[in-house]
Formats: sequence, structure tokens, C-alpha cells
Amino acid sequence: MECFKNWLSRLGERLVRFAVDLRGVSTVEYALIVVAIIGIVGAAAAVLSGAFTSMFEDLSARMTAAVT
Repeated sequence: MECFKNWLSRLGERLVRFAVDLRGVSTVEYALIVVAIIGIVGAAAAVLSGAFTSMFEDLSARMTAAVT
């Protein structure tokens, strides 16, 4: 039983140190920036996908016509 109390006490101390530690804040901020960039790139790809599809279809038709 004493071993469990010691383990629980150490766990509490670690949790307090983790909550007070501010080094993780910058990591979270960087992660949010990365998520925002991925979202912007995804939205741009969704918006521009039709334009790219038509551009490559036109390019393919021109290349096929040039070969024949």
C-alpha cells in the first residue's frame, strides 16, 4: 500500500511540473500553425482542382493532336 502511495505522490508531482512547464506552449503554437497551413493548402487545392484538371486535359489534347 505504501508503494502505491509513493507512486501516486510522484505522479502528482510530475503532473504539476508538466502543467507549470511552459516549454510545451511553443510546441502547441507551432502545431497550430502547421495545421492552419495544411488547411489553407487543402482549401486551395480543392478550389483550384477544376482549373488544373481542365488545364491538363487541354494540354493532353494538344499533345495528342501534335503527335498525330
